[in-house]
This record gives sequence, structure tokens and C-alpha cells, in this order.
Amino acid sequence: MSVSMATQTSEPLRVETVHETKLEHQEVESGYASATDSTSTASSSTNALPRISLTKAHLNHLNSQMENMDAMEILRFSKVMFPNLFQSTAFGLTGLVTIDMLSKIQTESPNSAPVDLIFLDTHYHFQETHDLVSAVQARYPNVKLHIYKPHKANTLAEFEATYGDPRL
Repeated sequence: MSVSMATQTSEPLRVETVHETKLEHQEVESGYASATDSTSTASSSTNALPRISLTKAHLNHLNSQMENMDAMEILRFSKVMFPNLFQSTAFGLTGLVTIDMLSKIQTESPNSAPVDLIFLDTHYHFQETHDLVSAVQARYPNVKLHIYKPHKANTLAEFEATYGDPRL
């Protein structure tokens, strides 16, 4: 299994070096933190960090390191390499499996930085999806879930009043 960290553009993925500082609630083992830019809401502890680039050669090296790893090993490796890692999820089957694996990894190393979840609530999810979100929150109470909704639209009615019905 190979994990590609390259973007679709020709620009390399940018991350910040941590050197000897500590990020909130963790000891950084890898020397890297997730990249931020001027529009980021990342904590001030990472905003002042210098930036480095992951070159194509570095990405190839990382992919070769992970090539023979199973999914749990890749997630463990990624948590160390990118301590501010997030998991985006739509609560499909693969997302649920990943959430469960990350929960198990967190149990193994409770003092490590957790991997928070990101869910994009478009207001067009089925009720079953929202029920599943609630069930996952109950099953994994220590997993922090960030729910993002369209700007100025906390409900479907507000969304359609502000932006119109996207189906038209």
C-alpha cells in the first residue's frame, strides 16, 4: 500500500519544521508540523515556525517507506511524521474503519496528539448520516469532531435562502 502526499499541482506539499519546540499537549518526535498559511486558524505555536518543502524525492522516499506497511502502520507513521494530522470523513465505510484504527492507535499512545476529524456538513446528507455521526461521537467520545457548514447557513433553509437551491 502506497500513500501519495503529492498534490495535483506541481508545487510540493509544504510543512513546517518544529525543531526543539513543543506543540500543545505533545512532544514532537518527527520534527514536522502541518503547514499553515496567512488564512490559517492554526494555533500560534505553529504559526511562527519556519517552513520546509517536501520535494518529489522526499515524497518518493516516504512512499517507499510506507509501501510495505499495513494500514495501521501507515497511520502510526503518519501520526509521528505529521503530528497535526486531521482525518476528513463523510462517515462512509472506509472513514469508519479509519476512525476505529485511529482510536486504537490513540489508546496505544494516549499522550500522543490525537487525530481530529473533519466533517463537511452540506445540509444535504441523509438523516441516517447525521444519526451515524451521533453514534460515532458516542462510540468514540475522545475523538474531536470539527463540523464545517456553509458560511452563514446553519440549516438547509438558511442555505437555500442565502445561496438558492443548488438543484435548480
